[in-house]
Amino acid sequence: MNIKKIAVVGLGVIGGSLAKAFRAAGIEVTGIDEDDEAILKAKKDGVISPDSFNIKEEDPVHFEPLRRADVVFFCIPVMSIVPTVKKLAPFFKEGAVITDTGSTKKFLVNSLKLKLPEGVEFIGGHPMAGCEKSGYEFSRKDLFLNAPYILTPTLENSEKGLEILKSLILKIGAVPHLMTAEEHDRMVAAVSHLPQVVATSLAAAVAEFDMDGRCLKLSGRGFKDTTRIASSSFSMWRDVFLTNKEDILKMIWLYQRKLKELAKAIESEDEGYMRKIFFKAAKYVREG
Repeated sequence: MNIKKIAVVGLGVIGGSLAKAFRAAGIEVTGIDEDDEAILKAKKDGVISPDSFNIKEEDPVHFEPLRRADVVFFCIPVMSIVPTVKKLAPFFKEGAVITDTGSTKKFLVNSLKLKLPEGVEFIGGHPMAGCEKSGYEFSRKDLFLNAPYILTPTLENSEKGLEILKSLILKIGAVPHLMTAEEHDRMVAAVSHLPQVVATSLAAAVAEFDMDGRCLKLSGRGFKDTTRIASSSFSMWRDVFLTNKEDILKMIWLYQRKLKELAKAIESEDEGYMRKIFFKAAKYVREG
C-alpha cells in the first residue's frame, strides 16, 4: 500500500520517534504540536514537512495540510485525544485512518464512535515502547525496532484500514499484535500500568523513609532499575489511571495479596514458602 503522507499530532518521545521513523522510511510527515520549539526543531532535523503547524493556531487555513494525510497518529495524553480529534475532524480526508498511541483503549474506542466524519475510521493503537523522559529531544527513529505494536480493531473497521496500519507498523520495524480493546486494557494493566504503580509507590515509600537522602546515595542498580519509570510524566499516567482504573485496581489488589504472602513468609521465617515464591517468579520471567 502506497502511503505517501501521514500526520503526527504530538511531537514528544513517542510522536517524535514515530515521525523520525516514518521519515526514515521515506514517508512525508506533517507534524502538529502546541509547542513552537518542538515544531521548529523537528523541521530543522528534516523530520517534518514545512506545512507542519501549531494546533493552537486560530486561523483554520493552517489546518488544511491535514486533508492530504492518509493516516493521522494522535500521540498525546489519553484524555486529550477525544477533544483534539473533534477539533481536527473537519480537516480529515475521506478514507483517512485515525489512530493513537495511548495506553488505554476501551475509553477511546467508545468515546470516538460518534466523533468522526463519514468515511473516516478510528483504529486504536499502542506501541509497547517508550522511556521515562518526555519531549521531542528524547525521541529517536529506532525506538520501535522489534517492539510489540498493539492494534485494537473493532467489527466496524475495514480490512483496508487495518492493513494500512499494519504495513506502516512493519515499515518502522515494530511487530503488529491484534486484540480487542478489552484484552488490551486487561493485559497492559498487568505489564505496563502495574509496573508504573510499583515504581512510583516504591520511590515514594523510600523517600518517606529516607528523610535526609542518604539512602538514595547508597542505592545500586536494583533500586535504580526498579524505580527508573517513577520519573515518568504525571499527566500521561493520570489519564491512564483514570481511564483504566478497574483493570489497574484488580492488578494492585493481586499485587497486594502477593506482598502480604511474602511478608507473612518472612515474618514466620518460612524458608520453604519464600523459596516457592522466588522460584515461581523466576520461572515466569525466565520462560517469558
